[in-house]
Amino acid sequence: MKLRSWKRARSDRWVARVGVLAALGISVNIMCGAEAAGLTPRSVPVQARLAEEMAANQDWDETVRRWIEILYYFGPSDLDARAEFEIGAASLKRGRSDVAISQWEKTARRHPDTEWAERANEALALLGREPPSPLDGEVVPYITEGTPPDERQFLIAEGDLAAGLTEFAVRDYLKIPNSYPESPRAPEARFRVGTCQAILGHPERAVQQWDRLIEDYPDSPEARNARAGTAAWRAVLKMAGMAEPPPQGAVPEAEWRAFRGYATATDQGLSYAEDLFENGLMDYALQEYAKVLCDLYTPPGADNPHQAYARYRMGVCAYRLGERDAAARQWYRVIADFPDSPWAQHANRALAAVGATDPFSSDAGRSSPALPSDLPSPLVKRHHLAGQLVDCGLPLVASKEYLKVILVLTAGRPNPLQSEASYRLGVCQHLRGRPDLARRAWENTVAEHPDTTWAEKASAALSQAEQREKTLAASMAAPGP
Repeated sequence: MKLRSWKRARSDRWVARVGVLAALGISVNIMCGAEAAGLTPRSVPVQARLAEEMAANQDWDETVRRWIEILYYFGPSDLDARAEFEIGAASLKRGRSDVAISQWEKTARRHPDTEWAERANEALALLGREPPSPLDGEVVPYITEGTPPDERQFLIAEGDLAAGLTEFAVRDYLKIPNSYPESPRAPEARFRVGTCQAILGHPERAVQQWDRLIEDYPDSPEARNARAGTAAWRAVLKMAGMAEPPPQGAVPEAEWRAFRGYATATDQGLSYAEDLFENGLMDYALQEYAKVLCDLYTPPGADNPHQAYARYRMGVCAYRLGERDAAARQWYRVIADFPDSPWAQHANRALAAVGATDPFSSDAGRSSPALPSDLPSPLVKRHHLAGQLVDCGLPLVASKEYLKVILVLTAGRPNPLQSEASYRLGVCQHLRGRPDLARRAWENTVAEHPDTTWAEKASAALSQAEQREKTLAASMAAPGP
């Protein structure tokens, strides 16, 4: 009994050190040097701080992905050992002890003389694993300064898949044929999207992706594999008595044709949004349509011809996600902002068709938030993007955008939107049903932005939350009123 108690206490100490104290201590060290180091939004310490906050918000999938990006996209850096370790720690919270063990063994082998290897070995011992031997010879880095962006993006997707983040892998593979259509990795990425869809239990989407590969890259080696794959899956589906996949892919919309264009960054962003939609990732398709709307893909001074369509498609995605009032608000905004666009007519028809079968509530009568006529900076664009996502019923996705406003866009330095973003982060957590995380965000707002309107709003929200939680905590064991 004493031995088991000692081991349990030791395990508790390790979890506390890894999960809270170590991460917070390092985040302070990283960001305290932000000014002196001349950090930018793409700097690894800034991205690490974002990963830490994602972990603090218990968004474990995004935490893993952010550390993967630090390894394969924003690196190489002196945080590679930590990134490998943290992928394991966050994977444990996702219920993937297999990934955690694999990552910690990799950390110990590749970085034997670091504190992260020491922690990895301690964790492995607690899980009954022997410490691995260090690699012989020089350790080959995952990427170098000369690794091109398309290759980095491909490695991110591979890392997602290895960590069990299959939907994230679909997202990241799809970025390659849309952002780098001439990349030698593009046909391979499209093939792997089909593989991911098969893993996710959507063989019809797998077939659609392989058909797309054959169409776009007919002479590639991957196209030959795709032809074999589609033939095999069609035979399996027929034998199983399942219908042939619909010609428009996963979404049976006979009149809809996905936009495909790569001439400009805005075109590429819209193509990516359409690709996500075809692959059934509605929440992230909506996010990408919103990025197109908010000019995140449009260079300063360039034209964005896709705003009306992007706003309309945001409504379609919201409806597919079960947020019909949010869909109506998007369509009302299309009509208000783009009255002469054909998409205003489509919006009117959508309102009539949806309203006939799924009655709207009174909350659908208002338009979605309008965008200002000028979006002068990435900071402002990202802030308005987050607001659009909240209105569409995606508080978790929006919370990541608010974190970027707070931590990334000005590399942790003060900016005029941080106090509002901090308050609205709490609102996102409240909408997620996480009062503990909402309270944390509002307390941070009061502490870090004490003389602002948003600190006053946060204080009021904290008081309301306290009263609400006390009321909800009524118990049968408590004395009556």
